[in-house]
Amino acid sequence: MRHSILAILFLVFAGTVLAQTPAAVEREFIGYLDNISKYGNYGGGYDDEKLSKNNADLRQKLLKYGKRADILKYRFPGLKDKIYVTTSKDGRLRIYSWDLETGGTMHDFSSVFQYRGKSGKIYTWAEADDDESAGVFYHQIFQTDTTGGPIYLGVSTFIGSTSYAGQTIKAFRINGEKLDADAKVIRTTSGIKNSVGFGFDFFTVVDHPERPVRLFSYNEANKSFRFPVVIEDKRTPQGRVTSKFITYRFDGKYFVKVS
Repeated sequence: MRHSILAILFLVFAGTVLAQTPAAVEREFIGYLDNISKYGNYGGGYDDEKLSKNNADLRQKLLKYGKRADILKYRFPGLKDKIYVTTSKDGRLRIYSWDLETGGTMHDFSSVFQYRGKSGKIYTWAEADDDESAGVFYHQIFQTDTTGGPIYLGVSTFIGSTSYAGQTIKAFRINGEKLDADAKVIRTTSGIKNSVGFGFDFFTVVDHPERPVRLFSYNEANKSFRFPVVIEDKRTPQGRVTSKFITYRFDGKYFVKVS
């Protein structure tokens, strides 16, 4: 019995020592991302097999390492300009999004979600390739605290072409140990939805200095988000972003349109 206990303790200790540090994990991610850039459609050295493998490996490693609490806390400074990493205010939800580099003027993205369940355990989840929101990248998370727990509003961008783009705000909740990616908390004229969004001509906002362009904003004081009115006309059939806004405010149960 004594030998068995010592053997178990040795294995636990060895596993702890051999576990990769967050910085080492980051370097591994950078390796995959550099290869994706090297073998992708935009790097000049396209190789479909190697590109697919590195995208699959990065996704798998994000799902694997993302189950560690130290990875959720790590800021990943080396991933800046290589992948979008956005984290909620309370640190319980994080989204990693990267360009698969399989597209042309239309870009393809993949996202992996990392979250802390009620028990404190860390989980990961990825959208399916055929999910209607797949193909976008997330770059902001707003947080609305409610009596039923936080509502997370993930802001994503779709790149359809050089000129056509879209942005969406989508609601998420952590229910116990599960991530609810279909939290229907936005009341619209067409029913209760989990998201609202719009398409637009990128060249109508090209003068915005920030990248990605941030067209959704959040007011923490009154728990509201807003986005610009977009007008489609002969001059801008893809949608002209205007200086007018639509605002949704949380009423205790739903986000409802107030202006």
